[in-house]
Amino acid sequence: MANLAIEMIDVYKSFGKQQVHSGINLKIIDSAITVVVGPSGTGKSVLLKEMLGLIEPDSGKILVYGENITKMSKKKILEVRKKFGMLFQNAALFDSMTVFENVAFPLREHLKLSESEIEKIVVQKLRLVGLQNIENKMPAELSGGMKKRVGLARAIALEPEIILYDEPDTGLDPIMKDVIGNLILETQEKLEKTSIVISHDIETTFKIADYVSMIYEGEIKFYGDIEGFKNSDNQYVKQFLSGSREGPIKIF
Repeated sequence: MANLAIEMIDVYKSFGKQQVHSGINLKIIDSAITVVVGPSGTGKSVLLKEMLGLIEPDSGKILVYGENITKMSKKKILEVRKKFGMLFQNAALFDSMTVFENVAFPLREHLKLSESEIEKIVVQKLRLVGLQNIENKMPAELSGGMKKRVGLARAIALEPEIILYDEPDTGLDPIMKDVIGNLILETQEKLEKTSIVISHDIETTFKIADYVSMIYEGEIKFYGDIEGFKNSDNQYVKQFLSGSREGPIKIF
């Protein structure tokens, strides 16, 4: 069996009376792209925060390379978080900082490097995501797609082992969605890291996924490779792929 980067075992989480996760069991294969799909409001983004140790589940285990982060001290969890890089939905750039300063931020926060070393890494990461000579621009001067690229450059600045993408294609036109999909694939090919992508978009999922997990009503309703997802007889998957009102997924 393939090595696991992350394993969630029987994870439950509620916020007040709202049950978000009702026994999540999920395996994230190392050095592959896993896409997590499902309707809005089904707790997909909460999964990422649990993996990062930002949200503690009510019960269950979350193993990151075999270590149970739910039993760790805050100091130890901070060390584990260094294994992660995250591209947020809106790129989450600091508006008051230049592109250079945004990408350099985690380097200055976590490492003791000279300015020349920081500059070398920043330029390298920007080139990796297809950007050059924009270090002095402000986020307001960038297009939506460029902001995502800068956000990804910042996410990989510390050479993380796991890259989390929280709905990276949200709010983009079809051409830019394709560009972001290609960017995720290219980043994966160049860095050979573990990638977890939260997405609503079926075309993006088909394009980039090695494995797919579908979450609905706090449970994993499907998990398998991309071909298994495309050809599944699972009623949740079939309804999601067809966009039909008819099926087990309730339309509110």
